[in-house]
Amino acid sequence: MASLALHRTQSLLPSIRRSLFATWLPRVIVAASLTLPRATWSIPSLQSLLDLFPPFLLAVPKSKTSHSRKAMRSANKGLKDKRNITNCAGCGAVKLAHHICPNCYSAVTRQWKAKNKASDESEIPDLS
Repeated sequence: MASLALHRTQSLLPSIRRSLFATWLPRVIVAASLTLPRATWSIPSLQSLLDLFPPFLLAVPKSKTSHSRKAMRSANKGLKDKRNITNCAGCGAVKLAHHICPNCYSAVTRQWKAKNKASDESEIPDLS
């Protein structure tokens, strides 16, 4: 009995499908082709994908650098001894070679400021 009912529905389905597709499907296809942009099925190559990203974006570390690895990398970057230390010919203080002595420079600038201050006070007229 079940096989007869199943056989009858199988014979009815193709006719229903044909009538449905004959009336409704062409309208849907035409509307879809007018509104939707054409789909391209070409798979982009790896080179075109690499062109999208700048090179520095692809260079990413796989894991965080540990503190001990950072310490090992910066171990050889210690402070270096200065070898260009000399004595000032004017005052005898220690200074870097080819640099102005800080003691002599401060003494000269103090003298200039004192001289400018004295000359500015004498040039200001008394308004009283």
